[in-house]
Amino acid sequence: MPSERLYYDDSYTTRFPARVAAPGEHGGRPAVELESTYFYPESGGQEADRGRLGTARVVDVQADDDGRVWHVLDVGFAGGDAVEAEVDWPRRFEHMQQHTGQHVLSAAFERELGATTVSSHLGEERNSIDLDLRDAGWPDIERIERVTNAVIWEDREVVRHWVDDEGVKRFALRKPPKASGRIRIVEIPDWDVSACGGTHTRRTGEVGLVKIVRWERVRDSLRFEFLCGGRAMRDYAWRTETLLEAARRRTVLDRDLIAHLERAAAERDELAKRVRELSSRLIAREAAERVAASPGGVAEYRDAWPRDELRGFTFQCVERGARWVAAAAGGPDPCVMLARPKSGAGDLRGLLPGLLERTGGKGGGSPEALQAGARDAAAAHAAWAWACAELPALTRATS
Repeated sequence: MPSERLYYDDSYTTRFPARVAAPGEHGGRPAVELESTYFYPESGGQEADRGRLGTARVVDVQADDDGRVWHVLDVGFAGGDAVEAEVDWPRRFEHMQQHTGQHVLSAAFERELGATTVSSHLGEERNSIDLDLRDAGWPDIERIERVTNAVIWEDREVVRHWVDDEGVKRFALRKPPKASGRIRIVEIPDWDVSACGGTHTRRTGEVGLVKIVRWERVRDSLRFEFLCGGRAMRDYAWRTETLLEAARRRTVLDRDLIAHLERAAAERDELAKRVRELSSRLIAREAAERVAASPGGVAEYRDAWPRDELRGFTFQCVERGARWVAAAAGGPDPCVMLARPKSGAGDLRGLLPGLLERTGGKGGGSPEALQAGARDAAAAHAAWAWACAELPALTRATS
């Protein structure tokens, strides 16, 4: 027989004497089925309850295909037929806040923007609903939050009804029920009517607050992440602390922080552009000097050399007439680069196996240029020294 689920009619009882229907396993872990339970099993997008049975911790609650509710334990069950059970109330109440808030929020989207909820998920930290909505902006969010929280603060009663397939026709449901037979209806008068098996608060006022924190397009829907009650309060606390602390450190008003950051970003981008220009000039000058000093070939190793600068130096040397170039860096990204002019002699790919063997990394290239990452500075130096010995003979060979 399926387990009797007492939470359907009473989401507030958390301590109760329970009778064991059967010990067993679920998902390879020890589990217990109770004759009746207040523990909510994961379903309908809502997370499972936690708590304890006797001295064992309930770490998960799942229902099988036969409707049996399995209380997954952290240790094997060693009790008898009777056991004291306790649901983790803070977790349960937080889930009640999230689920009731989701009903109010989904109804607000449908009433205000004509957007129906395609799916919902009530997670450990954040919740989300997917809506058949093309786009949304901050004015839409402000409007939805205003009407949603107005219903919350009116402290409307959350009413539960049990009906059959015929009785469900009396209700204007937000969406058709997925189940048939005995159906549980959750109603927020003059706002929302939904078929739902989750846990809910007795009144909307217990939800406290609903806050949308972000949204994004996911395939054909818009996904809105939202928080209710205590979660919303905690989120507001850290966001406020971050905003005010960031403004304090920059000695600006919090309302001026975005404009300040945009100016700082523009200045940073301009400085970065200037640095790149000066760096290019410096690299070109260094390459010209090295080629003038050693036109037959350029060998350059540096302990610290950004890869983009290494590449720039290598190709600048080639452009200025070097027969071959071997450049390497020990850090911050150990690597080796070899190059010759396109009109030069020798296929550098013949050196690739030996280069990769010594660098211990990955690489590749073309007849006139190779690049390989190295596992560390020592490997980069060893591979570079080997290449310096091989390149002169290779680039003198006939193409």
